[in-house]
Parts: sequence; C-alpha cells; structure tokens
Amino acid sequence: MSEPPFKRMRVALSLQDKIKLIKDSEMFPKPTLKMLSEKYGVGKSTIGDMVRRK
Repeated sequence: MSEPPFKRMRVALSLQDKIKLIKDSEMFPKPTLKMLSEKYGVGKSTIGDMVRRK
C-alpha cells in the first residue's frame, strides 16, 4: 500500500512577528514575497494576504 500524502504543518505567527513582517515588507529596496516567506517559514500567499490586509 502507498503512504498517505504528507500534510503540511500549520504555522501561526505571533502578533509581533506579523508586525515585523509588515515593516520588513515596507523596507527599501522592497523584498520579494519569496524572500519573506523563507524568512518567516510561511507560504507566499500567506505573506501576500498579511501585507494586503495590514
């Protein structure tokens, strides 16, 4: 039998991390979503949603 697909772990950022993420996204030069997602360990879509809803 084959193994079930690997399910990704849910990552919850604290409020302080979210604030740092938004400040990092407003830096000049502007970092990419990929860079921020690797730094904070969440997906690019999640980063984009947080920045858009700031």
